Amino acid sequence: MYIRQTLPWMILFIVFNLSILLLGILDTEIPILSVIYIFIINTVILSLFLMWDFFRGRNYRRELMNIERIDETDSLPAPATPYQKRLDAQLSVMKKYHNDMLESESKKTEENLDELTRWIHDMKMPMTTMKLKIDDLDKKERSGMEEEWLRLDAALNEMLYEKRLTNISNDLYIESVEIENVISNTIRKLRAICIEKGVGFDMDLHVTHIETDLKWFSFMVDQIIGNSVKYSGDSDITISSYLREGWLELEISDAGRGIRAEDVPRIFEAGFTSTSDHGDREATGMGMYLTKEVADAMDIVIGVKSRYGEGTTIILTFPKKNEFQEMKTM
Repeated sequence: MYIRQTLPWMILFIVFNLSILLLGILDTEIPILSVIYIFIINTVILSLFLMWDFFRGRNYRRELMNIERIDETDSLPAPATPYQKRLDAQLSVMKKYHNDMLESESKKTEENLDELTRWIHDMKMPMTTMKLKIDDLDKKERSGMEEEWLRLDAALNEMLYEKRLTNISNDLYIESVEIENVISNTIRKLRAICIEKGVGFDMDLHVTHIETDLKWFSFMVDQIIGNSVKYSGDSDITISSYLREGWLELEISDAGRGIRAEDVPRIFEAGFTSTSDHGDREATGMGMYLTKEVADAMDIVIGVKSRYGEGTTIILTFPKKNEFQEMKTM
């Protein structure tokens, strides 16, 4: 970089020095020895100057070539040359503009999020009214209506939690949560569909409590059990909790449709539904994506085992207690 920057001046100096040497050769009245002295002295002076100039600005140039983002310019050392000072000032101007643009876009995003959140909450009121009216219907009319209501409620919740996900680090509150209560609340929401589809539950909780965030953990359980119920029929969903080498694991297994082997690595991608059942209108491809995003934010490892046509097992591996305490104090 430095050679390319100073190359025009070096070429100019060489031309100038050669001109002096050529003049001494052509003009016999000028002692050639004096011309050679001048040539050598100029060359030495230039070499010393270039060495001094190179070393005084080397640190700044080296660090400048290593940065990849505009917000890393604060780590640059103090500029040493006039050119570096001008460049550093220009980088400061660009960084300020960049930060102003980010702040502006952040405010717009926050405003849009607030509007969407208000809209979702406004929708919750008529949703509650609809639920009360559905509960007053007879069993035959209620079953189909309640299933559609649950789908609409789940879609609204997915939308709300997706928007909250951007600020999840500020929304976490780690506390002792009773696993059975969370699971029972989820089953209660899905009771009508479970009765209609003949889906039962078998719980074997060797560990009853877990240090986690209640709201986000409930969301994850809702998504996982909801998927199990959606793709199961006339079978039981097994839910168990246990310790494996000091790590708490929550396992949810169903005997439903299962997932093809080639689809398993992709089920956590946003918008991915299935390659084999692509026409499934009930699938949005967002539930498991959001579950994975929440799990990552809470340092929970989520694993999947599935055989197509036989069923699926989702395993949540929670951090150890001391790691939760670290998250809680951050």
